[in-house]
Amino acid sequence: MSPTAERESLSRLRNERLGRTVERCVQAHPFYRRRFADLGLNAGDIRTTDDLEKLPLTRKAEYMADPEQFRLRAEDMPDASLEERTLWNVAYTTGTTSGRPSPFFNTTHDQYTIMLQARRCAKVEGLRHTDVMANLIPLPPMPTGGFLVVNRTAEAFGIPVMNALTGARNPHYPIHRGLDDAIDAVAATNPSVLWGIPSFMRRFFRRARERNVAFPRARMAITTGEPVSDALQLEFIEQLAAFGCDDPQLRLRYSFTEMQGGMVQSHNGAILQHVTPEIYFLEVVDPDTGRRMPEGQEGALALTHLHRRGTVMLRYLVGDVVTLKLETCPQSGVLGERLLQRPRRTDALVKVKGMLVNPALIFEKLAEDRGIVEFQLAVRKEDAGDPDSPDVLEVRIEADAAEHSRLSASLPELVQKLVMVRPQIRFTAPGEIYEPTKTLKARRLIDQRGESQPR
Repeated sequence: MSPTAERESLSRLRNERLGRTVERCVQAHPFYRRRFADLGLNAGDIRTTDDLEKLPLTRKAEYMADPEQFRLRAEDMPDASLEERTLWNVAYTTGTTSGRPSPFFNTTHDQYTIMLQARRCAKVEGLRHTDVMANLIPLPPMPTGGFLVVNRTAEAFGIPVMNALTGARNPHYPIHRGLDDAIDAVAATNPSVLWGIPSFMRRFFRRARERNVAFPRARMAITTGEPVSDALQLEFIEQLAAFGCDDPQLRLRYSFTEMQGGMVQSHNGAILQHVTPEIYFLEVVDPDTGRRMPEGQEGALALTHLHRRGTVMLRYLVGDVVTLKLETCPQSGVLGERLLQRPRRTDALVKVKGMLVNPALIFEKLAEDRGIVEFQLAVRKEDAGDPDSPDVLEVRIEADAAEHSRLSASLPELVQKLVMVRPQIRFTAPGEIYEPTKTLKARRLIDQRGESQPR
């Protein structure tokens, strides 16, 4: 099939599925049923992906306020199949501003589709049917998309998976493993693929090396849930090589719960690729007007579900700024949107002392320093009781005592060159910044100013 014919075929399939999804939304979706009525629109007005611009963007706050309103009502779909109306599972988003996880409902229809998505992602990433996978994502107190996707991928691809089951321990449910126990349990299975959140994988690999524990079959690491700096990518490659791998492979994923998976890489350093474009429509928009940006221009990422029957979203703002281009990956041969630059959060910048600070610049440099075990930025008031006192940018560091003098001397000037603000340095006790048995991810930025923060 020629590239033009392939694009036309994808467009037809997308439009066909979108039309059916919109019909279901007008029929049985509380939120969009009201939205269409308020706008004076009917299902026939949205038949193509271009027609989506008739709809306003859906904000995360709208979903978080009442997630049940984003769920198709089975009782309002009398012609729905058993697969479309049966609840299979519920995933939860984390890291919301309210602190309360939001449920994301999957029907059997959705589960089967997601398994096909997982299989395709695994194939593009280069998984093998002889692989054994280790799930290093901490066991959460609710089923998150990040934890579920590892086991789902193993199921769909047909390979065994070992779950490390680290995470916050609960005396009522003594199922979680400590870091050393998890290392021993993973080593006993001799996995070839290790999949986890970058901050925990970094701690896992370093501790394994300290104990001289090896994973002789390990050939690939897959990361999800957090950005991965160039320095950390290099560290992961070096760790796999130290375990004995001749050709270490690293795959970064750009994932979020609302996509029940994400964009993947076909080889080391590859551009992230959307490999299931017939299931999710991605567009880059002006977050204020909802206008779609020309291909190749930067804007906010909006997601539309084309083929779902549980939780359904149209033009949902993910919360990241991206640049996309629809093209065929030269390695995998898959047509789909490709990320032309690293995604960044729309709220990534923070104002300190009147200066807009990009924490990512600081994180990148801190991650390069192998003498630093963990790091965190905190923004606070000089006097916590006085909202008008000056801002303080504090760099919190966990490091061996032998590194303190060097870091105290070098970091203030380094950070000031990066962001034009001179920080204070505070050294923390082990586990104060990130303790993998207590939290899923390392929290890299803390703003302690409350309502006093400048807008």
